[in-house]
Amino acid sequence: MRNVFLATALCALPVAAGAQSMPDWQSYQATGNPGAMVRSAGTADSVAAWMGKKVDVNSGRINAPVLNGGNETFEPKDIPGASGTAIPNTFWVDRYYSPKSWFITANTTWNVCASGCPYTNPLDAWNAALHATFLNGAWLTISIADGTYNISNQFFTNVTRTQSVQVVGDTANPAKVVLNFTGTKGTNTGGFTAYDGGRIGLIDGVTIQAPTDGSASLASTDPAGRHIWNSQSYGGGIQAYGGGSNIHVGSHVVIRNFYYSMVADNNGVLNAPNGGVTMSVAGDVNAMARGGGVIVCTPCSATDASDYSYPAITLGSNYDAERGGSLYIDGSTGSKSLVSGVVGLTGGHIWAHNMTLSGALIATQGQGAWITGNASAEFSGSNISGYNIGVNAVNGGYASVDNTSIHNNRLAGITADGGRVTGGSATITNNTTYGIQALHQGSVVLFGSYARMSGNGTNFSVQPAGIQNVSGTAYSASSIDVQ
Repeated sequence: MRNVFLATALCALPVAAGAQSMPDWQSYQATGNPGAMVRSAGTADSVAAWMGKKVDVNSGRINAPVLNGGNETFEPKDIPGASGTAIPNTFWVDRYYSPKSWFITANTTWNVCASGCPYTNPLDAWNAALHATFLNGAWLTISIADGTYNISNQFFTNVTRTQSVQVVGDTANPAKVVLNFTGTKGTNTGGFTAYDGGRIGLIDGVTIQAPTDGSASLASTDPAGRHIWNSQSYGGGIQAYGGGSNIHVGSHVVIRNFYYSMVADNNGVLNAPNGGVTMSVAGDVNAMARGGGVIVCTPCSATDASDYSYPAITLGSNYDAERGGSLYIDGSTGSKSLVSGVVGLTGGHIWAHNMTLSGALIATQGQGAWITGNASAEFSGSNISGYNIGVNAVNGGYASVDNTSIHNNRLAGITADGGRVTGGSATITNNTTYGIQALHQGSVVLFGSYARMSGNGTNFSVQPAGIQNVSGTAYSASSIDVQ
């Protein structure tokens, strides 16, 4: 591979006429002309002139070739974090007048460890990989040894070629490889960011975290467990922004102490098809799909989401799809959210089959599912308990609750407040005030569910037609149809 690469590179370079061609020498013995004799100096085709244009070859390899003003070697000497150790399947092209870069010719691994590896910090390896060229469909794995690594900036890409880069720690125990992001306070930066079409081939086997001592995104936590966040510290542990941006997330990843654990925005995509992502200690949302963004996380877990920085405007949900965003979170779990376990806003779409939502941070405030603004959600086979309202469909929101168990919520198991809830074989039990409540033209239609209702304070509460709010808005009657 090395000889092929060099031959290609040299052929691509501009060469002065005759610079690499043999001089038009002739044999005096053949011509009998003394002028055909080769002289040691004094003419353009002399030996001395030609010797300055030759290249030396050792065992089929050109020695110290000059490539467009730079040198190709196998041992980088001058990049941050590099030890100067040769790496298999890797060319280092040191250009003087353009960015230095790697050429990866076959699947290879760059090791990162405290000492004795080509890199001692994962971010240095990543930044070098940003300028790599991948040949023959090669993959690069940045393999991180066990340990805690303080990371001063985020892993950032806005190029597609990093789809060939994998960042992998300890997949048997991601707690042993801790990436500690120390620069998130006041910078709105996160952990891993793909922006404007950037891609990351894989993140796996790592714990992605920020410090909790007030020096990073999280400022403090009050006695009730509500989090206060530093201003302009709203980055995500893993985030994809912009159309074409895509990050593949493995099934051995822990994310904690970021304002968003994961966020896919403006048509970005986060893909964790095998689940296994554990998210905790977030502000606005653990996992948010917004502006056409998509998150696939089947199944994943999310807990402890709250933003109490401005008590008049509280935030905190485990999962959120809004402004046309989509969540695929079948089998996932959510708990300890200040506002909601799952929220759908402004046309968001949520597939949450066989999900478990097991309680609000403060039971008198939270909702298991809050679906509003023409958003829609499917909760078939799910279990929702421990909230103020189990499922709340509001202002055009729609929720499907086939085979869902909704129990032990304080105000209501199901509320349709200007929204719609449908399903069959739902189990609605032991909700303190109402089993099902419908108001502001809300509608609930459930089949095969009446026999599954018990222990509720009141099974049904239906608001009649009339003027029903302070603005004087008139509503037609709400409806509940349970068979």
